[in-house]
Amino acid sequence: MSKYRLWLSMLLMGSISLGILGCSSEEDYRGELTEESQPSPTIVSEIDLSKVFELRIEGRTDEAIELLRSLNETYPASVEVMIQLARSLLDARQFSLAAFRFEQALSLKSDNLVSKEAAEAHYLARDIDSSIKRYRQYLSSSPADPSSQLRFARMLADKGRSTESINAFSKASNDATADDCLIMGTLFLQKNLLVQAKHWFSESSTRSDSSPTQPLIGLLRVAKLEKNDEEAETIILALEKSESGILETTDLAKYSADLLRRRRLADFIARGMDARGKPVSVLASGLLAGQASIFRTSSPVTSGSKLPPPIEDLPEITAQDEVLFGEDENNQISTTVDTSPPPSSPSMSLADAFAAPIGQIADVYGASDSPIELGQKAYLDGSYTTALLHARDALKKNSKNAQAWRLCSQAHFQLGETNQAEMTILEAIRHQPLDLDMRMDYLRIARETLPSKRYLQELEKVRDIFPDSTEILWELARRYHIVENMPVTAAVLYRKIVQIAPDDSAIAGQAELELIKLKK
Repeated sequence: MSKYRLWLSMLLMGSISLGILGCSSEEDYRGELTEESQPSPTIVSEIDLSKVFELRIEGRTDEAIELLRSLNETYPASVEVMIQLARSLLDARQFSLAAFRFEQALSLKSDNLVSKEAAEAHYLARDIDSSIKRYRQYLSSSPADPSSQLRFARMLADKGRSTESINAFSKASNDATADDCLIMGTLFLQKNLLVQAKHWFSESSTRSDSSPTQPLIGLLRVAKLEKNDEEAETIILALEKSESGILETTDLAKYSADLLRRRRLADFIARGMDARGKPVSVLASGLLAGQASIFRTSSPVTSGSKLPPPIEDLPEITAQDEVLFGEDENNQISTTVDTSPPPSSPSMSLADAFAAPIGQIADVYGASDSPIELGQKAYLDGSYTTALLHARDALKKNSKNAQAWRLCSQAHFQLGETNQAEMTILEAIRHQPLDLDMRMDYLRIARETLPSKRYLQELEKVRDIFPDSTEILWELARRYHIVENMPVTAAVLYRKIVQIAPDDSAIAGQAELELIKLKK
């Protein structure tokens, strides 16, 4: 019995030992399996790229690319290696591969500046859609990048996305080149927004260092749509004077020839020239045959839009002079100019003034006065066209002369040219934004050109700039009172006028009378 118990005890102890050993082995196995089945995170240590930078600086681009490709195989998760590889591929002008590598880097890590580099690489590879996508991503967080905004806008224009293109151009319009302005003018023309189109075609002419042929063609298209024959004629002659036959290559050839025949038939007859069937280049050369008087029209200038032509005969202007439309003496067109004295009357037509040297225009009122003083005298005498020419003379000397721009606006307004008056007064305000008189001039024009609601918004904007101006408050009060039919708001403004105006001022007395009327 004792042997049996001993044997049973040994058997039990052995079973317990095997059980303990089995559990320990299973736990160790599970632990090992768990560690093997969970991949450790890839840790990319800092990579020494000094050799890459050295090769790129020395211009050994191919060697830099080979080294970076080797590093990329070793460190496939390194964003920096991919970016340097993409930049090296750009150096090697392998634009498509560079764009691909930038996209790889962006898939691993979002980076705004890398988005810009990717957009530029796609652009150079002529993958415009991908470039637009990346520029949109970059500019959404970095809009203050004029060069990128302008490139983005150009690509949108190329793709026919005119509204988006205009919006992009507007964010960097101050940095726009002459070609950019030309594109904007064309986009606005396509939308039949003629005032804006004319402005940007004129800006293109101003910012161009060469002969502004394309901007003038754009302005001619605007004049055609506006049915402004006088302006169109001036532009046609300016174009043919600049580059004979240029209009024959456009769809404006027939229109231009017909217009010259219709408006200048008497001149053709006087020259013994048969105008029938002649192309525009022949008709224009006949009118431009060395006589300044060809610019005269058969009827006096009264109203309608008149765009000052950007090509003039000004032999005394030097290359250093700042000319309104951007020409210098190298771009002036050589022609024979009639140097006979101007008419005795101080009033001359706009076309006559274009044909005469600036010195002759000044002689009308006296050469001792400045162009602004001459223009103001002409304006007071009712010679608005002459005033306009003197103002432009001042702008040739200083294109930032706010008073000259204002005089231009006043002359245009008196000639019935509200669109030009509006554009020029806005230019004056741009150079002198805190001048109340200029703001009042703009509001007088805006009252005729803007819809009622928009005009009211402009009034409110000006009131915010000049909160203590009784003139602005009066205009705003009358608008709310008479047009908007908001007597409570008008009464608040009338009371404000009474508070800030001198007691003996007429406007304060009138405001008190209006308050009495509103109380009844």
